[in-house]
Amino acid sequence: MKNKRLLTIFLVLFLALSAILISYRIYLVVKEKDYENLNVESIDHINTNIGSSDSFDFVLIGNIQNSMRLFEQRMIPLVEDLDPDFMISLGNAVYDGAEAKYRLLYRGLAKLPIPTLMVMGKNEYEDYGYPHFYRHFGPFFYSFAQSNAYFIALDTSSQTSWEWQYRWLEQELKQSQSYQYRFILMNATMFPMDELENTENPLLLDGEVSKNLHTLFTKYGVTSVFSSGYRGFGVIQKDGIEYVNSGAGGGLLLNRDSLYQIAKISVSPEGVSYTNVPSPDSPSKFSERFERLKLYLYSIMYMGLFNMLVVLTVIGLIVLRLYVLIKRQEHLYRDFSVDEEAERKPLSVVMFTNNYLPFIGGVPLSIQRLVTGLKGLGDTIRIFAPTYPKAVEGENPEEIIRCPRLFHAKLSEFIITNIFSRKIAHTFKAIDCDVVHIHHPFWLGVKGQHLARRRKIPVILTYHTRLERYMHYLPIPGMALKHFLAHMKIRHVANRCSAIITPTPSTEEYLRNLGVSAIIETIPTGIRLEEYAVWTEEEVKAFRRTYAKDDQLLLITVSRLAEEKNLDFLLTGLAKTKAIATVDFKVILVGDGPERKHLESRVAELGLKGVVQFTGNLTPREVTRAYRASDLFIFASTSETQGMVLVEAM
Repeated sequence: MKNKRLLTIFLVLFLALSAILISYRIYLVVKEKDYENLNVESIDHINTNIGSSDSFDFVLIGNIQNSMRLFEQRMIPLVEDLDPDFMISLGNAVYDGAEAKYRLLYRGLAKLPIPTLMVMGKNEYEDYGYPHFYRHFGPFFYSFAQSNAYFIALDTSSQTSWEWQYRWLEQELKQSQSYQYRFILMNATMFPMDELENTENPLLLDGEVSKNLHTLFTKYGVTSVFSSGYRGFGVIQKDGIEYVNSGAGGGLLLNRDSLYQIAKISVSPEGVSYTNVPSPDSPSKFSERFERLKLYLYSIMYMGLFNMLVVLTVIGLIVLRLYVLIKRQEHLYRDFSVDEEAERKPLSVVMFTNNYLPFIGGVPLSIQRLVTGLKGLGDTIRIFAPTYPKAVEGENPEEIIRCPRLFHAKLSEFIITNIFSRKIAHTFKAIDCDVVHIHHPFWLGVKGQHLARRRKIPVILTYHTRLERYMHYLPIPGMALKHFLAHMKIRHVANRCSAIITPTPSTEEYLRNLGVSAIIETIPTGIRLEEYAVWTEEEVKAFRRTYAKDDQLLLITVSRLAEEKNLDFLLTGLAKTKAIATVDFKVILVGDGPERKHLESRVAELGLKGVVQFTGNLTPREVTRAYRASDLFIFASTSETQGMVLVEAM
């Protein structure tokens, strides 16, 4: 019992976790602002803010690597103190190219009071991230002009061919000759920097590529080349060109001598200046290591947490399912230690049914007959059933507990009970119950099973109806899918019962084929023969004369007029019989239902008007007179497990 309680707790926790994760994902989809072509928007803002001024400042930052907490705590205050006009990220702003990493980056950038431009880097490209970069920021290489300066951003991620970039770059450099300054933006650094050689794993361009680029830069008089291949700040000069490395603005710094920093670039008609601005924090060695560990775990796991937890939840549910299947093997055999021949004591039985009198159908009548029999044995019976618009006269409210109605399914004429009503659980809790007997493996039946299992009361299911034959009422497409869902539901509910009653051996075989391992007993529903003796011969003849002449045969079918009863097929058969029969006959259809108007139309179409007559619903007592007055019973339903009308007609 303890293991079962723990299993339930774990299952609830997993389901709650799944609900939270799914809700959070829905919240992000609905509430989180999407963004596209951020570089274009930023360039427009830069042009608007600076206008035609020849003097402006901007800052460079490299290798944020989704370290957004570090970025917000250390970098944003630095940027605000410097008060630049805009910021340029020189690549590796994300830890990898996953969509979630781009969204995390955007949350941090949105907190900056200035526009930000993004350069394509190695990390932006990894894990198929280039489509995300293109959608969120724009082309991998681009250019823009600002007053007296021309900016050209290159793609060093290997996503774009260098042969293509060389041609485009030369055209851009020719076009920029009228500007005082020409700045190149890239992620990888072109040349080694001696003062930064202690930095581990620098990101350097291939030597041949660097040589070709430097030739173009020299030819067209490039002012500065900005990159972030090294973790530290550095400047070298080659052939009059300043090569500036911005340093690291985030990410994991394995080299203790490196700093978190940004580079401030000041542009004026008098010249360009470069300033290294390190973070003022100087943490202790322990604090730095702790910060590195948090940053590493954050970068590796945080944005993948949703997917990781979803995977763990799915794995957990699979493990729980396997555990349940393994535990179920312990109950494949009946417990023969139970004395089934012991003296029977009166029981308190609570039944749950989705339909009951005054609704006319096989299940309500079967339940009524069972109740009569159990009362004869001294049992106390209480029935939880739907509330119908028409009350039943003389009904005992202590015995028949009418449940609140949720809605009325007019197509099937079923009352859908409000199983969420607290009245059901409150009333059931007050009943001293030995056995719960459910008559449907869904809705109110499942509610009854749930209430019983909570109180550890045995549950019995009577499988009255071939549920899959009623799937046309389910508003989802695909009959095969409907049957699959029906079979899965039946198996699930049946295997959680202490025992199952079936009216016929074929129904037991069906449940076994589904994989039901619970105890199954075949107990057909009986009838009371004395009910047929209440009518006198004259009363029977009077009923017959209402529908047929003395020289005519009277045929009868008793059925709810619904699609699953196969009455279209029955009428077609009657039309063919009428065409070839040498004996005159009449037919009465006893019952009512949602298909009545359709069936009346079919009777007219088939030329059976005057032959087939609809009596509507009759009381069970009146139905016995109709049986006695008729000569032949006809039947076409394919949804029955027993078909009590067959026994009644016999």
